Amino acid sequence: MDTTQRFTESKVRVEGSGWLGFAGTMLVIVGFFNIIDGITAIAGNDYLVNQLLFANLKAWGWFFLIWGIIQILAGLAIYSGAAWGAFVGIVAAAFNLIAQLAWSHTNSIWAISAMVLDVLVIYGLVVYGGQARERT
Repeated sequence: MDTTQRFTESKVRVEGSGWLGFAGTMLVIVGFFNIIDGITAIAGNDYLVNQLLFANLKAWGWFFLIWGIIQILAGLAIYSGAAWGAFVGIVAAAFNLIAQLAWSHTNSIWAISAMVLDVLVIYGLVVYGGQARERT
């Protein structure tokens, strides 16, 4: 086998790899934003309005701080092609969707944007998430 043939074979595009890259990237970005929201809520900054569905702002801050770390780890697992990455990514996006709904009174525009991104991440991982395992 010559080098040209090996190069051509290694450049075969897997269907849905763009969605997997998108899902991993969005999980990492949303994770960082959730960490920022969590730190802001814990610090008691006036940037967020304390009108939550339940609990208090500091409790939600700790939740989003920890959840953001989990989302970043799930995004990195999707990048690496780990078999568990798609499952953890789906669960992380689904819980984040529900949490953003409860958190929506503090920052409505961001909550709605995050929910839309979570739905797209779930779609990408449900439809194409298993392909990472098939090609390895």
